[in-house]
Amino acid sequence: MRRSTFALILPLALAACGDDATVEKKNASTAEVAKSVADAGMKLNPGRWELTMKFAKFEVEGMPPEAQKAMREMMGQTRTYASCLTKEEAEKPDGSFFGQENENCRYDSFTMGGGKIDAAMTCKDKDTQGRGEAKMTMTGTYGADNYDMTMTMQGKAPNGNAMNIEMAATSKHVGACKGDEAS
Repeated sequence: MRRSTFALILPLALAACGDDATVEKKNASTAEVAKSVADAGMKLNPGRWELTMKFAKFEVEGMPPEAQKAMREMMGQTRTYASCLTKEEAEKPDGSFFGQENENCRYDSFTMGGGKIDAAMTCKDKDTQGRGEAKMTMTGTYGADNYDMTMTMQGKAPNGNAMNIEMAATSKHVGACKGDEAS
């Protein structure tokens, strides 16, 4: 989940160039959104990005008490990940960079401009491991060197029961890559 979540929210750091540009898409693939963002002149700052994530809610219907206890203990803890973005990737982000490069996930809506982002995505069957579909929303603010985001996901857990997740993500550009970043 970490890699796909990280890949889904990295586009939100886009702002180094084209601060006045706006991208609005409906019923679009992640590749279409990536192309629109690149065409609008929005680019990432290359280098090391550090992402800190914190779960605010993780509910699964019918979860055993011991699992609920473990989830409550995880709540409030932060996790930090690093990613290295090359100059070439920063100038031309593609669909694979945006995480879900297949036809099973689509942005229901994607609006980005003026330092704000609002997006909704639906992933069906294959990406939800045959459990139907998952709905995700992302809202927040961005700048050339940082972003703050709240994300929600509603769908089915591996046990087939309803699942509701909410998390906060904060990311910042911290300089040159060190070589120890996630791939």
